Amino acid sequence: MAIQQRAERTRASILRAAARVFDSQGYERASLARIGREAEVTTGALTFHFETKADLAEGVRGQAREVTGQAIRIADGAGESAVRKLVAVTHELTLLFATDEVARAGERLARELGSGEGIASECPWRREVARLVRSAAEEGTLRSGADATAVAALITYVVTGVELATRRPGTPAGEPWLGETGALDGSAPERLERIWRLILPALES
Repeated sequence: MAIQQRAERTRASILRAAARVFDSQGYERASLARIGREAEVTTGALTFHFETKADLAEGVRGQAREVTGQAIRIADGAGESAVRKLVAVTHELTLLFATDEVARAGERLARELGSGEGIASECPWRREVARLVRSAAEEGTLRSGADATAVAALITYVVTGVELATRRPGTPAGEPWLGETGALDGSAPERLERIWRLILPALES
């Protein structure tokens, strides 16, 4: 039992280290040697649990699906209408991407490696965004005439953009916009709140 528990702790430590490396370096630049150093394990110990970098990436992606799925379930209980649940889901995801390296690594790997069924299959939050937009249209809380497909795409772009912005240096004080990058100042949740104040009146009936 003690050996099994130690092996499980080692595996978990390797996955956390891999998430940090994939998050910061991406798949191509990451190496088993770098991940082993980050996890403070030998290459032999690492390859005992994960034979290849692809195996490690799949393990991290699986964990990312779990944590984003949990965030969705938490947020789905907030708000009375589908539109308000959509707002809550995006806030929960943005907070997750700002604080959780596993979630960020999963997003980056999904973009870089894709999947056989597409990125929407890889990332459950994208399916949830689309579902909530459809629900909003059905219940009448989405503004009449709004293109549900376009709305779902817009919200997906917003969340992805905020997630990408967490990887960039903060905006200097007094500079709310950084030239051509169009980067809002403030924390990721604050950026999203400002965006929602702009677009929500145009979406909600």
